[in-house]
This record gives sequence, C-alpha cells and structure tokens, in this order.
Amino acid sequence: MRRIILLPFLFSLVTCSFPHLSRSPLDYLAFLRVFTGLGQSLGGVVSGLRSGTSVTLTNGNDSITISADGNFTFPTRLTTGQSYDVGLTTNGVGITCSITNAKGVAQNSPITNVSVTCGIGVGFYEVGVNISGISGSISVQNNAAETLTISSNGLTKFSALHPTGSNYAVTITSQPAGTVCTFDNPLLASGTIAATNVTIFITCVNGYIVGGNLFSSTSSDLGTNLINRKTYIRTFVGSFPTNNGGTGPASGVAVATALPTVARFTNPSMLTSDASFLYVADTGNGVIRKIDKSSGVTTILAGGNTGGGITCPGTVTTNCLDGVGTAAQFNGIVGITTNGNNLFVLELNGNRIRIVNLATSVVSTFAGSGSSGAADNASGILASFSNPTWLTLHNGIFYIVDRGNCTIRTVDPLTSAVGTIAGGAGSCNFANNPVGTSARFVSPIAIVGLGSYLYVTDVGVGGGYKIRRIALTGTNAVDTLAGDGVQASTDGFGTSAQFNDPHGITTDGTNLFLSEWLGHRIRHINLSNNKVTTLVGSTSGYSDNATGNGLLNFPGYITTDGQKVYIADQGNHSIRFLEPAELIHYSFDGNANDSIGTNHGSLIGSPTFTSDENGLSNGAYELNGTSDYIVSSGPLTQNTDNITFSAWVHASANDVTQFILYNGLGLSDGYGLMLDNSGSLRIDLTGTQSPPTAMKLPLNRWAHVAVRRLSNNWQIFINGRSTGIVFSTSPIQPNATTTFKIGDAGTGNFFRGKISNVHFFNGALDDDSIQKLAVQVPSGLISYYPLNGNGKDYGNFMNDLTNYGAFSTTDRFGIPNSAYYFNGASYFQKPNPNGLPTGSASRTICAWFNTSSGIGQYIISYGTPVPNTGNGLVIDPPEVGMFGWSADAKILHEDFVNQWIHLCGVFDGGTQIVTLYENGTLRHSETQSGWSTGTSANLEIGKLITTTGYFSGDLDDIRIYDRTLSVAEIRAISGPYPTQVSSWNQTVASSSLKFFLLPESANIGPGGCLGSVNCVSAWNDRSGNNFHVYQGSAPAQPVYNATGINGVPAIRFNDASANYLSTSCSTELLSTSNTIFAMYNDIGMTGSDGIFHNGEKLIYLPDITTNNLLSFFDLQLNNPKLISTGPFNTPSENILMSLDFNGTTGNIFKFGTPVASSSIPSAGFICGVYDLSIGRYLWNSGTYPFNGDYHNGHIGDIIYFNQVLSTSDRELVECYLSGKYRMKVGHRCP
Repeated sequence: MRRIILLPFLFSLVTCSFPHLSRSPLDYLAFLRVFTGLGQSLGGVVSGLRSGTSVTLTNGNDSITISADGNFTFPTRLTTGQSYDVGLTTNGVGITCSITNAKGVAQNSPITNVSVTCGIGVGFYEVGVNISGISGSISVQNNAAETLTISSNGLTKFSALHPTGSNYAVTITSQPAGTVCTFDNPLLASGTIAATNVTIFITCVNGYIVGGNLFSSTSSDLGTNLINRKTYIRTFVGSFPTNNGGTGPASGVAVATALPTVARFTNPSMLTSDASFLYVADTGNGVIRKIDKSSGVTTILAGGNTGGGITCPGTVTTNCLDGVGTAAQFNGIVGITTNGNNLFVLELNGNRIRIVNLATSVVSTFAGSGSSGAADNASGILASFSNPTWLTLHNGIFYIVDRGNCTIRTVDPLTSAVGTIAGGAGSCNFANNPVGTSARFVSPIAIVGLGSYLYVTDVGVGGGYKIRRIALTGTNAVDTLAGDGVQASTDGFGTSAQFNDPHGITTDGTNLFLSEWLGHRIRHINLSNNKVTTLVGSTSGYSDNATGNGLLNFPGYITTDGQKVYIADQGNHSIRFLEPAELIHYSFDGNANDSIGTNHGSLIGSPTFTSDENGLSNGAYELNGTSDYIVSSGPLTQNTDNITFSAWVHASANDVTQFILYNGLGLSDGYGLMLDNSGSLRIDLTGTQSPPTAMKLPLNRWAHVAVRRLSNNWQIFINGRSTGIVFSTSPIQPNATTTFKIGDAGTGNFFRGKISNVHFFNGALDDDSIQKLAVQVPSGLISYYPLNGNGKDYGNFMNDLTNYGAFSTTDRFGIPNSAYYFNGASYFQKPNPNGLPTGSASRTICAWFNTSSGIGQYIISYGTPVPNTGNGLVIDPPEVGMFGWSADAKILHEDFVNQWIHLCGVFDGGTQIVTLYENGTLRHSETQSGWSTGTSANLEIGKLITTTGYFSGDLDDIRIYDRTLSVAEIRAISGPYPTQVSSWNQTVASSSLKFFLLPESANIGPGGCLGSVNCVSAWNDRSGNNFHVYQGSAPAQPVYNATGINGVPAIRFNDASANYLSTSCSTELLSTSNTIFAMYNDIGMTGSDGIFHNGEKLIYLPDITTNNLLSFFDLQLNNPKLISTGPFNTPSENILMSLDFNGTTGNIFKFGTPVASSSIPSAGFICGVYDLSIGRYLWNSGTYPFNGDYHNGHIGDIIYFNQVLSTSDRELVECYLSGKYRMKVGHRCP
C-alpha cells in the first residue's frame, strides 16, 4: 500500500517547485527511508510445542500464532529507538511455556533473540507405544482421535497430553498383512492416567490367527491330504508305544526340561501353537508346558507355585496366584489359546481366564471373579463363569464354552467385557433358534470359529452328540451342522452322521477336526458338504498306527497349526499328531513318477504303457515276465511291522513264480508279495514263504492285491477281502540302501502282466481302508457296494445299507463271502440316501447279478413310485434294463439264468438317451425325455421301492455314478466277453455269434446220470439262436461239475456211460468260414473223442498212434480240413482251444498261441444224416450207445462264430476264457 502512494508523491516532486530551494529534488529521496518504515524486524524462536498445541505472541497491535517449533517474525518492523514488549498466550492442553528477551528497544539491527520455551505442564503425561517385531507399517489410535502410523521398532509417543485422572484407550487400527500385532498386556491398553507417563507395549509376529492358533498362512486343507493318503497317528511327546495296541505310558510329573521320550504329562488338556512351539495345558500337573516343535524338547512355561506369586484379584482366590513363570498358580487349567504374543488360559475350577506373556512368562488375571456364576459385566474381573471348558480367539474376540451354564460367552480382548452370545444360563437342553440366546445346549464342551460361524461340540442325552453352529451375524442364530443325536461313531453327511461324545474341535482354516472322547477317534468334517469322515482310531488303546488301527485312549483335546493336527491323548498322557500314512504312490498315469514325492520309479527293461483298471489309456505298465520291472530311485522304508502295500494287477500267467512287489532285495533282506505257480499269492521273506492263499488270483482280469502286517501278523487281501492266511514270521530288515521293486524282487522272478496304482503305507490300514483302495473306476462314484460280507458303501456318499435277511455267498470269482444271496423276500435298504442322481441328472448304475428266477425282479431301485420318477435296474424276463417307472428302457434278452451277468444302465441328462450295457456290450439305446427321478425315501437293493419285485439270486459289485461312464470304463469293470467282438450284432440273424454254450446255461437236477445228481438234461445256447442241445436219454445225461476245469464249472462227459447232448443239425453252424472256441479236458485220450459235431462238420481228438491230434474234420470228404501236426494235449490237461478256417486254410491255437497244423480246402458242409452233438463223434452206423466215439472228460464253454475273427477279436474271446478258467494265453489281454 505504501508503494502505491509513493508514486504520486514523487511525481509532485518533479512537477512542483518549492520557493527558494537550493537543493535538487533528488535530495529528498532520503526522506523516503523514514516514510516507508524501513526499520528493524522483531522475532525469535519457539521450541517445545506439541502437536495440537500453539502459542500466541503479541507486540502492540501485532499478533501471531505459532503451532510448530521454529523461528518467528512479527509482521511490523520497528524503528530505531522504538520499544517492544512481547506477550505470550499458551494454546492447548497440557503444556506450559515461558518467554525470555521479551522486552527491549530497537537499535540498528534486527531483533532475533525473543525465546519461547514450552514443555509438559504439571500434572500432564504422555502416552506412547513401544513396538517390536514390526515389518511394514502399523497404525495405532488413542481415544479414537489421534492416529500414529509407525514403521519402525521402538517407542513412539502420541502428541496429546493427558492430565492425571483422565482416560486413555489405545487400539490397533491396522497392521501389515501376514502380521499379528497385539498388546503384551491387553488390560494395559486402556486405563486412567496416574502421575506418570504411559508406555504400552505391542509385539508383532508373522502369521495369521486361525482357530486360536498362529498359522503361517490364512488357511490350509490338511484333511483332504489325510483322507486321500490315509492317516497315521504318531506320538510326539510322552513316550512311544510298542505298536501292540497295549496301554500307553503312565502319567508323570512335569520337570523343567525333558526330551520327548522322557517327558511325562498328567491328563493333558487343550493345546495351542505358534510358529515354533506347542503349548499344552498339563491339567494334572497344574502347569503350562512348552514343546519345541522341531525337537520335542519340553519345558515348563508357567505354573507350579514355586514361590513369590501374588494373590489373584477377584472374590474367590483359592489356588490362584499371579506372578512370573513357575511362581504363578493355576486352578484346574483346561483351556488355552494364543494371539501370538500371549497365552490365554482357561481355568475349569478357578472360573477365570489368565494371561501368560510368551516373552516374559508373566502371568496375570484377565477375566473372571473366581466365583461360580453366569454374570456378564463390562469389567471382566467382575464377571463370573461356571466350570468353563474351552476358549478360542476368532476375529479379535474370545469365545468361551461356559459348560456349567450351558452357554457360549464372549470376552472383549481390550476391555475384558464379558457377554453371552448363545444359550441360556442353567437351561441345559436342546433347542435350535434364530436368536442365539434363545437357543439351548445340552452340555457344550468345545468351540472354534471359522468365517462367519462358531462351531460347538455338544454332548449328552436329550439332543446332544451333535456339532452345533452359531452365526456371527444378525441375531446369532443357532442350528445343527452334523450329528443326529445318537451316541455312535458313524460317518455320513451332516445330520446323518453320528458322534460318540464329541469333545475337542479345531480348524485348519478350511474344515473342522474333532476328537471323540468315548469314540476314541479323530473325525473330520468337510464344510463344503458337511461330510464326516473318521481319520484314525477305533477302540480304546495305544498304538502309533494308521486309520482304525491307530489307537487312542480318551482323546479330549485337539488343535492344529496348519501343518499338523495335534491331539492331547488324555488317557495315554501323551501328545500325538496326525500325518499322511502313504509313503509312496506310483499311479503310472503316463510316467513312473512318485505321485506324492520324489522317490520316482526307474524302468528296467522295456515296460510298455497300457490301459489301467479304470479304462484309462496309458494308465498302467505292462511287464513282459522276462526282464521288465520298475525300481524306486531311492530306499523306501526299513519298517517291518505295521505296514501296508498294494497294487492293481492284471496277471497274464499263473504257472510260474513271479514277484509283484518287493521292498528290499530278494533272498537277502526285506519282504514282498509273490504269485506262485499255482495262481495263489504268498508273502515272501527272503525265501521263507507264507502258506498260499486259498483264493486264486484272477487271470487276465484286473484285481486289487494288498499286503498288511499288523502287530506281527501278515495278511493278504484280494479285491479288498482278506484271504485268511496265518503267518507271523518276522522278516530281515531291509538294508538302508535297498530299493522298492515292482515286478521283481531282484531275483529274476519277473511278473508277467499289467500293474497300476502301487501304494506303500506306513502303518497297517484297517479293512475298510484296504477295501477303498480296491475301488475300480472311482471318479464320480456316489455309492459302491462290493458286498464283501457287509452292506457298507465304499463310494463317496456313505449310504451304508441295513441287511434284511440276505446271506453272504461266493462271488463270480469263487471267493467266499464276497457277494450276497437274496431269497425273494430279503433285501438291503438305506433310508434317506445321500447324493443319488435325481431329476434329469446324468448317471450310471451297474451291478453283477446271477438269478435262477424267471419272475420280474429288481436289482436296485430308488426315487418315487410315480411315472418317470423312479430309477434302477430291473429284470423282467425275458427282458432286462433300466427302469424309470412306467417308462423303462429294456432289451429282449436271450436266456441268462444261473449266469453272472454285468448290467449297466447309463442315462445322459444332456441328450436324455438311455443306453444299456450287458457284459461290456452295448445292447440297446433309447430316448427317455420324461425321466425326472424323485428324491427317494429309501435306496433299495434287491427289491423295488415299493414292497414288491424282490430279487431271487446273487448280487455283487453294485455301483451308482453321477456321470455317464465310457465304454472303456464299463469294460474295465466287466472284463472281456464274446459279444464284445466287432462282428457281433444285437440282431441275431446278422450277428457273427451263432452258438454259445457255457456250463452255467445247463439245466441241472436229479436224473439218470452217473450219481443221479446234477444231471444235465439240456444245455442252452446263449447266442440268441436257441440251438439248445438235449439229453438223448436219461443214462446219456452228463454231469454238471462246479469245479470241473481248474476249479470252474464244466460239464463232465463219461464215455463209459456214453454221455452226450444233441439236437437237430443246424445249417447256421455249417458256414465255410468260422472261428470256434472250446474249453475242455480229456481224461482217457483213447479213440476219437468228439467235442463238437454238426452235420458233416466235426471237432474231435483222434488218437492216432497216441499222437492225440486235434482235428477239424469233414465227414463228407472223410478227411480233416484242419488238423494239428503234433500232439495237441495230454491226458487230463485243461485246454483252451481255438481255431479258425476260411474254407481253404486255417489255424489252430492252444492257449492263444498257434500250433503247427495243416489245412485242406473245403467245398462246404452239409447236415447229411448227422445231428448237432456235444460230447460225441456221431457215426453213421450203429445204435446208441455204439453209434459214436464219446468224449471222456469235461467241456466248458463252446463258442461258434460264422466267420474268421480278426486277431484282436479272437484274442478278446480267448482272454474271456482265460479269465474265466484261470488259464494263461500267449498274448496280451485288454
């Protein structure tokens, strides 16, 4: 403003004149110095101000306010000789300021020495936080006002000052991801200012709080791994068992430091974990134990009352001392959890929550007055509990099971305020309710939080033995997650499962783990579908072992750190943990790598890829029996007891000794499984062998084999069934460097066939676990019933059946107790089944059946009795199929009585097409657009869903899938069958299969045969052409022999009795080209024994000077069309014969291998005077019994095709016969 008025003034100096001035006008510029105020500045310095405070300084009319330390200058300058007097006003709470050099007279230089010094006022104090372990930035706030963001360790103070008697409340508002920052003593995070500064200590650790434990990640999924690889329980601390299922170690006193095998506990209770240590409430000893997770070394963290403790606050202080470490005293410690910085300890008898700082071992009291009651209170120390049993930390809140009050309580970790979230004090019964405090618990024990829910174990009659769930939103609704209230240990889904006193509960951040007090088991709940699975345990005992053979004794408490699941095994006074039992797994899906580790297999020789037991191409290796095997790259295990190893095998030979699996070096050390030269399995211990299995290994069929050693006793399993051998010899321990071998033992006894899915487990798996390994084509399997002595479901939905009168019987392989016989009134049933395909969902339903009944009957059924809403497999002779209730897909079927038949019904929900497969062959397809299967009240096996349609006969291997199976998968289950050849057709007239006799199709009963029982009056053709053959007379009847050829049914023809069966000659069987198969043996080997004779076409065994040749003979021309040039078989030798002839040349095969033969062209065949005879070579002269040469031996299947089959088709039929009669062939089989 001054510069603006100077310009006109200067202008006037130039334009105006003053009278009689002798100086130039420029001399008056000196006057401007005074007019413009060019004097001295007045200022100084302010120090000691705090954030939010300031000082106001005044000098005359000048005033400035300063809010930060530093220099200041008044706006108005002083002239020389002018006086100044600076005044001071302090702004803000808690500071006091003084001023020096405030007065003076301006001279010829600026004034800069006015000094204002501020500090904390009397009766005011600072609040600060001391951070340790920080990585990143943490934000803290005081009284919901001032916020500090801190990125370095050490002390940082809030700027606000607090007078004595005022309150402070520090909270942590943010922290780095993957870091848990908590107050060393949460009770000191808020309070009232005394006559001193306040420093609050915060410790940060890496990790996440999950289920009241410190995890290295937000979650894990331990359960899936433990289920898939089976579960082994191992003792961590508290002595180790001898694995004999005996009693565990005795209880013992707690010592300052002990190694894991020496440390002893007395009734250990709840556990919690941080990154390095496991903490255990050693209830009987009254101390908190600290276990180094890397070494098992066990020390005492706190408790013991060794002296120097201070009586706890509260109304009842019995047996309660705060203090440092062992100076403290606990009163019935039972619960324990952590926030990574402190332990929070729950006292059952003391009705308190205590705090133990992990860095200092200082013990203090957090909540609870010590008196028994149910009082909530804003001050935790004034609240009361009644025998609380469990606490956990979830989302920054403590949750306590107040068992004596049957309530779930909450505790604020900062204020210690205690509230009630669910249940009603003293109302101990069962009630779910949308309002938590209106719900009721019978006798709650344990609690854990995950996501938006709390999960509580609830026991006791009248509604207990369940897992309850509390919502953490809205009104805290309470419902039931799992358990039906029955006290039992039954796996299932949700409320179809049962628990036997569920005690402890924990989470890995994905699913739940539970310990059963009276069930002596560890259970798992998958929260995606509420599926309950038993991981380990069965009866009470003490054994480090796998699945049901791992024994516990009242396992009350359980926890996990996201790496392992730990159990306080109270009755055994030890700390146990779970780990996968599986040590190695060769799935062979495209390579020989170890699927679960790095102990990969190396191929020796030239093993080749082939399809596996699930129909997957390149899913198995085929070994040639002469040089091929697979060996692990490193040693496996030196364990010799409590082990299990298994494989899927498809044996191609059973007449030489072969090793399937071996751990060690044969004849030197180790143990393995061998197939002997009789087709039986044996355990081999460096040349010492077990007795052979009575069950023979199926040949050229996929079979599951397993070996288990449990408490020194060896067992062999075939297809999940124990073979019953007794063998307890101990092996020589495998050398530390020897390897695991597949297909050999290192002795040159190579396996011939296919091998897939090899497993080796640490621990003896229980029977159910071995049966589950023997599940073929497991993908999408809802329910699977192998019917091996029970109705258990070994699929994925646990639809175990109840048996109503069915009896165990032999299966299609002749294995006892491996199928069930239904008498027309018996059945199996599962009420309220889980997971069955409903609506128009895709599905596949398969079963093996063998019936002698000609009435309508049902194999399996479910759904509702309304059109289009039922489903299952039906037999309605002469039809079989898949029913939909008044909308069935069925096929007219040739006779199937007394024969094991594999039937599959497949419904594609997308195309709505139903396809029917019989013995792996597509027999029929049609559209069923109206099918919409209803939700079933029951799943029925052996009857319709109504009280009709009962099945008569044998059932086995029943499966329900939630998808359509491929042909390859269906055939993997069914095995090969003659109708699978490429030239077979559902239309009989156009099919190449023209004649098919199998012993099971014979009509048998009492008669005139030798012995008068099991006489065959007719033998029915199963080709669909109905070329049945019949007895000529009662004395001509052959005999059905259930073990005729290699233990398999066959028809016994006796030449002395002139046995045969015949009918009129069939022109269908006179084709110039043909392929013929026969299973037989010839006991006498004299004359020219006829096997098959139709018109002037004949297969017989001429005895030409004892050469025993096989001849395909043309009676019209009186010469052989095809004949072996060397002896074909020896007396009583079981023979798998096949031949083909194209009218000019042909081939003869023995066990699928061509033999030397000669051929003569033929012009064709006619019936002439001959008939169709089985078991004789009919002459054109004489009368019975002197009109032919009769066979003396057994005949099994006879199969006739009217064309020369391709090599692959011929080999397929040979493989069918090989598998059925357990006889090897000289080629590979599918």
